Amino acid sequence: MANDQKMKEDILRLAAAAPPEGMTRSALRNLLGNCDEKRFRKLFRELQNSSLLTTVDGKRFKALGAATQAEGRLQVNKQGFGFVTLTGDQTGNPDVFIPPGMLGRSISGDLVKLQVTDTDNPKGPSGEILHTVERKHAEIVGCLVQHGQGWAIRPLRKELPPLLSLIEDDNSKILSSSKEGDWIQATLLDEHPEHGGLCARLSSRIAASGSVTGDLNAIVKEFDIQPKYTLRDEEKAAALQPLDVAREDCTKLLTVTIDPVDARDYDDALSCTDGPGKNECTIAVHIADVACYVPHQSPLDKAALKRGFTSYLPGRTLPMLPAALANDLCSLREGLPRCAHTVFLRISKESGQILSFRRAHTTINVNRRLCYDDVTRVFEGDQTVQPGEIRNLLLRLKEVAETMRRQRQEKEMFLPMEMPEIRVLCSEHPSRIIGLQKTEHNASHALVEEFMLAANQCIALELQKKKISGLFRNHAEPEADSMQDFAAQVSLILNRKITPFRNRKKLVEFLSSLVQHPLQELLQMTFLRQLPRANYGVNCEGHFGLGKENYCHFTSPIRRYPDLLIHQQLLAFDRREKLRSPEQVAVLAQVCSALEENCDQASYAAADRMKLRFLIKQKEDNPMLRLRGSIIRATKGGITVFLPDYSLIGFVNAWQLPKKDWRFNSKEQLWKNHNTGDVLQARMNMDFLIQTTDPIRGELTLTPFFCQSTPAPAKKSDFSRRHGRPRHRM
Repeated sequence: MANDQKMKEDILRLAAAAPPEGMTRSALRNLLGNCDEKRFRKLFRELQNSSLLTTVDGKRFKALGAATQAEGRLQVNKQGFGFVTLTGDQTGNPDVFIPPGMLGRSISGDLVKLQVTDTDNPKGPSGEILHTVERKHAEIVGCLVQHGQGWAIRPLRKELPPLLSLIEDDNSKILSSSKEGDWIQATLLDEHPEHGGLCARLSSRIAASGSVTGDLNAIVKEFDIQPKYTLRDEEKAAALQPLDVAREDCTKLLTVTIDPVDARDYDDALSCTDGPGKNECTIAVHIADVACYVPHQSPLDKAALKRGFTSYLPGRTLPMLPAALANDLCSLREGLPRCAHTVFLRISKESGQILSFRRAHTTINVNRRLCYDDVTRVFEGDQTVQPGEIRNLLLRLKEVAETMRRQRQEKEMFLPMEMPEIRVLCSEHPSRIIGLQKTEHNASHALVEEFMLAANQCIALELQKKKISGLFRNHAEPEADSMQDFAAQVSLILNRKITPFRNRKKLVEFLSSLVQHPLQELLQMTFLRQLPRANYGVNCEGHFGLGKENYCHFTSPIRRYPDLLIHQQLLAFDRREKLRSPEQVAVLAQVCSALEENCDQASYAAADRMKLRFLIKQKEDNPMLRLRGSIIRATKGGITVFLPDYSLIGFVNAWQLPKKDWRFNSKEQLWKNHNTGDVLQARMNMDFLIQTTDPIRGELTLTPFFCQSTPAPAKKSDFSRRHGRPRHRM
């Protein structure tokens, strides 16, 4: 009850102010004033049991470790404990461990008030949640299920409790039109009117589950992704004219775009010319001049900021800008004159060093629209797919890009983290899964990436030199503890001692050594779990992953608002108009970082559920379908498995391994069958059968298949107590 929590806070406040010798229980009760004796004793015992109160001499008490109150964001582990990342004036302090039973009614993502204790513990401070200050998820989406004599919701988000009771009151009409298994939306309530505990009230029905359309509708609702623009919006966008600004005519430059085969919005193009000096070339990085159509404070600017990013869900793209702009007026389409914002890079052909750069608003005309496969075929020697002048341009771009990359490797020591991507291919009308596609990072991707990185870096330098407020892309260095955890995990996976990576050079050398390693993807994912998330800031703080001191996002203004904002600032500067202030940009940095994280989570949630739907269909066709996987870790609770062909994480529950045959060896961190000699341990590759697929929660459970296994000896090590999702945008 809320009053109980208030009394606990008062008891702790008085105990914290007690003299060194402490205070008796009766003295504390007297200071509280009128209160029920039985209730006081009950709450006092709870504070003792939670170690928030300690006895001095058996009769006197004080708050343990000079307990203090703080606020922070809570993240709850499925095993029942949590961690609070402190905010406000305590930002940067160690996260606070919340033991099981001390979470109150708070859930992952909530802003909470907590009592912090045990601050001198070398393992870190611990505490108890006092109350929820603000819910992160006031409205939740999940699946309607029968629970006992009533109804409940199974939330879509994994970080939320697996089941919440639904209160049936004035929403009987919604309930009567729904059936078990439907996707629904509900409002979180702090307490059930009859039996207490966290619960929810049904607010609307979204769609039937079991279909691609239903799943996508639920994800769009849960993550509050903005819908597509209306026909009226599209008509207004199609009628827009660009703002007047001085432009260079670059229509004579041989220019190409290079994008995925299914791309519709082309926001970058490349040209290459010799000079101006001997053994030099000029690479022109042409970017769609979106700000000329979407100036600051225009209605479209506000609509774009509300979206923040284009959301790419399997079978459904929800653009930041109307299609009339994104796919037409602003898109650098083949054979059509287009407004561009160009960065001219003067580069040494010998060293790959950027000698100088300049920026200009231009008019271009793309000569050829290429996809990555087209470029790859040219690089493989196919002389039939493109005209000679296009082939020559691509080969010149490739040579320059490779020289620049070698120079970056030596000077910036960027982290080599090119991982394959498993894309879910879905048709949009009708929405159905076609299959999965594995995309490898190759020379064609590296070519485009190199020039985009260079343009972004140059714009970041210009913003600082001219004191123009902009959004910089910052990526903090991982903490020493995280690198120590990574070394411990790698030691277990590789079955050899890996010393913690004390400097960048050692880390880059190790990551580079993983190329062609059979466990490369697993080890890279393990590393990504330890990296902080990149974000946006008004101050340029450097990018750890890229090894750059100056970096921003400039090259994708059609689909990212931070890029559009920088274009708007530069356009205002060029037109001598008023710019956004640093204070205004600082607010937008927080907004854009939050929007990006939400957009990413929606994309991952959709992809995982589509992959599970795909597995369900495969299992229907082949009930004994075997999935090749790598064991990431073995614990007493079960075995975590990575499936590289699907880029999915599965789990083998301990209860699936009969106790009469299987035992967990905590020293060796493995499960062993004492009848057959089979073992299950980290670093092991083997086949698994599907046990259950849960597209509602996005979870997959597996069963080991022992006919084809390749065990390896285990070695004692320890895993980090956290295993977050290894997805980061640079």
